[in-house]
Amino acid sequence: MTGKGPRRNRAEGRLTLWVLCGLLAGVLFGLVDPANAARMRFLSDAYISLMTLLVTPIVFVTVLSGIASIGSSRGLGQLSLKAFVYFEVATTVALVGGLVAGDLLGLLPLGSSHPIDPGELGPLRHQAELNWGNGLGLDSVVPSSLISAFLRGNPLHVLVVAVLFGVALLRSGERGAPLVDLVDRVGYVLFQAVRILAAGAPLAAFGGAAYTISRFGLVPLRGLLFLVVAFYLTCAVVLFGGLALLARLNGFSLLRLIRFLRHELLIVIGTSSSEPAFPRVLRKLELAGVPRETGAPLLASGYSLHLVGTCLYLTLSATYIAQMTGDGLSFGEQMVFLALALVVSKTAVGVTGSGLLTLVAIVSITHTPSLGGIALLVGIDRVMSEARAVTNLVCNAVATLVIANWVGQLDAARLKHALSASRPADPDRSEDDPKVVDIRFVD
Repeated sequence: MTGKGPRRNRAEGRLTLWVLCGLLAGVLFGLVDPANAARMRFLSDAYISLMTLLVTPIVFVTVLSGIASIGSSRGLGQLSLKAFVYFEVATTVALVGGLVAGDLLGLLPLGSSHPIDPGELGPLRHQAELNWGNGLGLDSVVPSSLISAFLRGNPLHVLVVAVLFGVALLRSGERGAPLVDLVDRVGYVLFQAVRILAAGAPLAAFGGAAYTISRFGLVPLRGLLFLVVAFYLTCAVVLFGGLALLARLNGFSLLRLIRFLRHELLIVIGTSSSEPAFPRVLRKLELAGVPRETGAPLLASGYSLHLVGTCLYLTLSATYIAQMTGDGLSFGEQMVFLALALVVSKTAVGVTGSGLLTLVAIVSITHTPSLGGIALLVGIDRVMSEARAVTNLVCNAVATLVIANWVGQLDAARLKHALSASRPADPDRSEDDPKVVDIRFVD
């Protein structure tokens, strides 16, 4: 089993290169042979349609499991209310920050004077639109039956059902524990399906780029470049601005923490996912003075409740799509998107591709911006996924240290020793006893 891990990580690391190759090949094909390149649209259509196919079950199992696990020993319930408040405040600030960055991006010349028709970009599958401007009807929010919530493909209906049954499971205690375990197992299988879809991203990038360039020319590429740069800059501001200040106020340096976790960050960059680094980060934080009984539930809960990088991506990408395919999002539409993103963003986990799927889920509910516009992001999502994953990991590591400090569970002396050492600790070679003071180091 252990032999498969490095090979899988290397394969996932190469995927970014293949996506970039697919994007470049699509651009060249669209320029050289526009007539045939336009026929490649079905590749990106199929990719987005398959993503949409997974939205309903993933929203259901992740929201249901997240609510039910709050009261379990594996969830956030064993920690103070401070942890939950921290996660919600941080993700709200990140979502608002993404909206602000998106609005600033809208001041730049992203495209031509004629917006791109989203109907020419994405799947032609019909979906019932929700009229947010004229108010929501009862049937838009509450499903007529349990079966219809899943058959109609309306994620908002599924969200309502998931919240209802999640609270019911939370109140069921031990009797509901086997069902919670089953839901967790189903969720694991679903995110393996997301991994499989991520492997098809190079073809989707090729098809989307070929069609877009053949239909609209090179204009969208300028907007995509601006989006990537804006997203990386926004993540940098969050990390080295607000997060660095928070770390300093709690007695440690963010730069030293990043240096301490540099090997784990290389894993994240290579796989575009924070999931593979979870065990090593947990052990590193334990060596840095966070007891395992505190760090484990905090870090695990943060992987669902505190994905700052993903939240930045959701709102920034949504505003970008709206600007490229129309007149942007009004203030009311931004607030609706923000409110839904606060809930639906909890369905994302540290798995490659889950950020794009979460965006599909929110847009499927609001239809602001258009779902078809997501085709613009297929080719660059993998590039943005790396920044998402790094930001998620660093923010969760800081959150674990800060919250542990707030509840009096952080050993400040061990933290100072670990962060000031000349070499980062090797979690694979350190002793299992969390009280060990002598930390072994590697290059």
